[in-house]
Amino acid sequence: MKKYEYMTVDLSAEPSFNVHIKLERYIEKLNEYGKQGWRLISGTDDWKYSIFEREIDDEK
Repeated sequence: MKKYEYMTVDLSAEPSFNVHIKLERYIEKLNEYGKQGWRLISGTDDWKYSIFEREIDDEK
């Protein structure tokens, strides 16, 4: 049976008037978590409350 762990992260954009910079920073954060095995499963409109999950490796 697969097992998962979860975490919540504040992904709200850093202050910037440039929308392209905000999107780049947001995508960088998502890619950082993705490289660690995390998958975004939920987020609010402002991304302040984002929930990630990843499968737990039972063999460790």
